[in-house]
Amino acid sequence: MKKNLGSYVFYLGLGVFVIGIILQIFGADNEGTMESLSNVLKGFGAGIIAVGVANIIRKKLLEKNPQKAKLYEINENDERNIRIREKAGCATWYSTVFILAAISMTFVVLDYHVPGYISIGALFIHVGSMFVYMYIYNKKI
Repeated sequence: MKKNLGSYVFYLGLGVFVIGIILQIFGADNEGTMESLSNVLKGFGAGIIAVGVANIIRKKLLEKNPQKAKLYEINENDERNIRIREKAGCATWYSTVFILAAISMTFVVLDYHVPGYISIGALFIHVGSMFVYMYIYNKKI
C-alpha cells in the first residue's frame, strides 16, 4: 500500500489552526480583515485536522485487518474504479467551469469588479490548467 500522509495532513491542519488562534490573540483589537483571516484559518485548520484524523483512523483499521487492507488496495487499483474516478473528475471539471463562469458574470453584473476580475482570472487558470495537464499526460502516455 502507498505511504499514508494522514499524519502529515493532521499536523498541517494543526499548524493552520494554531496560526489562526495566534492571529486572533495578537490581533484582538483589530476588526475586519484580521478577524476574518483568523476565523478562516481556524475553520480551514479544523477541517484539515478532521481529514487527517480520518486518514489516521483508516490507516490504523487497515493495519489491524490485513484482509481488509488487501481488499482496499485491490479496489483502489481496480481499472473499473480508476475509470469511474476519471469520468467523475471530468464531469466535475465541466461543472466547475460553468459555476466559475456564472459567478464571474454575476459579480460583473452586480458591479463588483474586483471579485469579478479575480473569478474570471480563476476561470482562465482553471481552463488553462486543462491544456497544461493534457500536454503533460500526452507526453507520459
